[in-house]
Amino acid sequence: MKYIPAALTDEHIHQLKETEQHMSAAAGEELILIAYAQQPDDPESQDGRKKNN
Repeated sequence: MKYIPAALTDEHIHQLKETEQHMSAAAGEELILIAYAQQPDDPESQDGRKKNN
């Protein structure tokens, strides 16, 4: 699978930043969360299978 940066709303970004802060505090070091959206390897394939033409 390929991954591209996820399209996030301002609210999503705010929630991620809050989660980063909580996880960083629990881990005792700074953590950075990165949001990616999963994309199929073959843009023409649906449900992960190649089409037979």
